[in-house]
Amino acid sequence: MKVSRSWAGAVLQQRARAGFTLIELLVVIAIIAILVALLLPAVQQAREAARRTQCKNNLKQIALAFHNFEGSYGFLPTSLRPPSNVAGSTEQSRVSVLTDLLPYLEQDNIYRSYNKAINWNQGTNIPLSQTRIPAFQCPSDPNAGVLDTAPPGSNGGYVPGIASTTAYSPIYGIAPGVFTQLLGRNPPDLFRDPASVYAGENPPYTYVRGFFPKNATISTSTGLQSVKGAQFRDVLDGLSNTLAVAESAGRPFVYVRGRKLGGGNALTDTDASSTNTDRLNSGGWSRPASDIILFGGTTASNGVLGGTVAINATNGHNLRGLNYSPTGGIAVTILGLPVGIHGTGAPYSFHTGGAQFALGDGSVRFISENISFSLFIALATPAGGEVVGEF
Repeated sequence: MKVSRSWAGAVLQQRARAGFTLIELLVVIAIIAILVALLLPAVQQAREAARRTQCKNNLKQIALAFHNFEGSYGFLPTSLRPPSNVAGSTEQSRVSVLTDLLPYLEQDNIYRSYNKAINWNQGTNIPLSQTRIPAFQCPSDPNAGVLDTAPPGSNGGYVPGIASTTAYSPIYGIAPGVFTQLLGRNPPDLFRDPASVYAGENPPYTYVRGFFPKNATISTSTGLQSVKGAQFRDVLDGLSNTLAVAESAGRPFVYVRGRKLGGGNALTDTDASSTNTDRLNSGGWSRPASDIILFGGTTASNGVLGGTVAINATNGHNLRGLNYSPTGGIAVTILGLPVGIHGTGAPYSFHTGGAQFALGDGSVRFISENISFSLFIALATPAGGEVVGEF
């Protein structure tokens, strides 16, 4: 039987056209690209939601830890920070709130090995301070767990690689100038730092008390830890209406509205004057300087505190160009309060639209970055007597 050439040619032509043409392939690729573009934001949002949930859980664990501490000792933990940067024979060594919470965060082995007779950046405490603690890390923080420097001491410059950073900071106070200069009213009762009083500083370091006032267990007569610190009963505004621990992420680098300032390297530069380095005096979890006092953020592009932006303006006051003295710290005031040896961090997160806070009752709230500044400050005062509504 003979097959006509025309029929055989038609069969071959049909077989040859069984695959995709180039145009059809490009159309398919374009459709896939459109689908990926549509799905990618949803995937990213889902990942950020998961990171935010983990961050909230971390703060919840910290809140439960300070509740358990208060239940065990009858008072809240306090960061211990002598007035000078070099511990002397009669000064209490430097210990942070987060260090005292370690046993309640399943980090008892670190706590038992930690030597409170020496500073966080000395001897056997250094490798412990370098340990990355999961409960102290926000998964949205691009710098989670990097090693913070120690401030200039007898060596004359910053010392790299000393303490793993934390994204969470106990709030120890509010600058009086926030009330007198920004809000136009008198501040609530002022807290005079007991270690500063003992050291004979005139005037002593004075601020409006936050949830974790510094040196609260220090005796003003001996300079040593021998008195009871702040207690839940001191929170007259109500535990559910008082901020205790804030997100303060990105440290020791300086961030302004999501933008990292690129001067130098805050992790390795040792220059005591930070001539070309954007850095904060804040970050390591074992550092008392990682606690924060509220000054309010500003819209300045170089990272400056002392304004009426509550959250996410900047993660702290930039030390670029400011000399850090081994004994006196930074000779700068913000709203009339000396910075000195104290930390320069501020409430800040990498979550869209706000930051998370642990409140005194143990709950965790995501607070919008658009919150009224006066309401935010009212939430930070444990006994300010303000009327707080929804937030």
